[in-house]
Amino acid sequence: MKKLLAILVVFSVFLVGCLGGLKNEKQSFIDATVEATCLVFQSDNIFDPALEEQAKEIYRNHGFDTDDEEAMTALTEKYENDEDVQAAITQALEDCAGDYAAGFEDAFEDAFEDALEVEGEVVEEEVVE
Repeated sequence: MKKLLAILVVFSVFLVGCLGGLKNEKQSFIDATVEATCLVFQSDNIFDPALEEQAKEIYRNHGFDTDDEEAMTALTEKYENDEDVQAAITQALEDCAGDYAAGFEDAFEDAFEDALEVEGEVVEEEVVE
């Protein structure tokens, strides 16, 4: 009886230790998407062809079969409108992008203001009723 109890305890500890660290698909998708997107944000050249392979490797590391394009498309479609996924990715990307996002925002504001100026004069917005 003690042997059976000991075996059950060891088996339980093994299951908790091995399975406790597994993520579900949704969390793995979030983590992979954030990691891949941060990779692009932090790249010197977002058009570098090597980024695609690095992004695929990230998804593979999270357990996804990147060679199966239909499965990857289905996965993306499955979570694209999930509010929990969108919120988690947005928050993580804000952390990841940090100063990059603030810089983009400032650049777009400056560009917009510059576009409204014509030879030193501010163009008045035309109101259409």
